[in-house]
Amino acid sequence: MAAEQPTVFHYKLIANRWSPVISVGIRFGQTWRPFQLFLDSGATYSILHHDVAADLAFEYQKGRRMLVQMGDGRMIPVFVHELPVQIARVRITAPVGFSSGLGVPFDLLGRLGIFEHYRICFHEKRRVVSFQPVG
Repeated sequence: MAAEQPTVFHYKLIANRWSPVISVGIRFGQTWRPFQLFLDSGATYSILHHDVAADLAFEYQKGRRMLVQMGDGRMIPVFVHELPVQIARVRITAPVGFSSGLGVPFDLLGRLGIFEHYRICFHEKRRVVSFQPVG
């Protein structure tokens, strides 16, 4: 069987900087919602702002509470749920956290539960990132 072709995402301009932002679907109950997430290879967890959950009437604070260290050293409370996630044509279940203390104006796609399902290639010069599913 031939390997599945990678899905390519073009970088987006965030705060005057080209950044790897990808389209991701996340299921809340029976409803899939689209998100544009900053692909952060330095982040362990995928973290969304808490107001996303509030807009969906999703009780995010019922998740597993943990403290997560941010890049600047701050510790923030994050409520983690195992949720269905879709990137390209592949659906998986991954930990997704919600926090009111994220401190950046975008949501993050981290490594845990995500990176082991794909071969991910950043091409800075072309401003693209590709996701190829792995078996």
